[in-house]
Amino acid sequence: MLTGATGWFGVWLLDVLFMADDALALGLRITAVSRDPGRCRARFPQLTDDPRVTWIQCDVRRLKVESLRFDYIIHGATDTVVSRSADAQLEMYDTIIDGTRQVIRAADNRCKGLLLVSSGAIYGPAKPGQGRFLESHPAGPDPSLPGNAYAEGKRAAEQLGAIAASRGLPIRIARCFAFVGPHMPFDKHFAIGNFIADAVDGRPIRVKSDGLPQRSYMYMTDLVRALIEILTRGRIGVAYNVGSEEAVTIDELAQRVDRIAGGRGVMIDGSPSDPADRYIPDTTRLQRDLGYAPEVSLDSAIHNTAAWYRMQVQRRQPQSVERESIRREI
Repeated sequence: MLTGATGWFGVWLLDVLFMADDALALGLRITAVSRDPGRCRARFPQLTDDPRVTWIQCDVRRLKVESLRFDYIIHGATDTVVSRSADAQLEMYDTIIDGTRQVIRAADNRCKGLLLVSSGAIYGPAKPGQGRFLESHPAGPDPSLPGNAYAEGKRAAEQLGAIAASRGLPIRIARCFAFVGPHMPFDKHFAIGNFIADAVDGRPIRVKSDGLPQRSYMYMTDLVRALIEILTRGRIGVAYNVGSEEAVTIDELAQRVDRIAGGRGVMIDGSPSDPADRYIPDTTRLQRDLGYAPEVSLDSAIHNTAAWYRMQVQRRQPQSVERESIRREI
């Protein structure tokens, strides 16, 4: 079962799993959960009409699958792009908590693995002098700030997972950081997506800060490999950071996008940032336990994503793409 199946991570997971089944004859059958399967059908008819997938249209908080049995479950249903209103933040928090409860209930003693897709946001802001976030990092977001509903919800979901793991459920956790690749939002709060859109659309890249915050970005093929490795081989009850350790400042990132995607220059247009503003994982645990290493460089990731976005612009259908276009990126 895959929740959040029509999201950015979800469509990549569906397509890669179908590709694996095509190549290896695994006999996969997938139950895909989404509030709006029609949204995916309009964009990816080959995915939604594939006979190996059964769609359940519902809010994950009201998931009812007692009659079904799953060998593996990936729980990735959370919208990270919502209004800042108190009502929207509360609904997101409830969706994370209640949805996780429902997914845990859907697992039984035949389940070989349940992957909770969590976030590096659970660590809260970096401390001065801190280079990378470790899984053992004890800090967290400030719970008094309504804007931390997503991060606090993910922390609470991990707690639910830890309790379920202590009772014998094979739960693993992936704490995901920042990513880049086809089908990402190009007009939301993802800096790299905005930069690529600016460059391809012929606009100067605007950096809405002083350019000094540090980030790292992993390509989507590397993310999908990591998620499946953790789901099938990770230690039960253990969280794994997933992301790139290659740190770049936002200014350096903008300059690289401008160079690779053929932009019209970079404009620094923002106020001074917190010197400790960095969001970079330490992935030693993932490397040590599973022998995992990313394969796609940041420059290649930018090139691939910009080429895909340019193709969508040329078609005048920015989000309409057939399954084969994902495969060309893989």
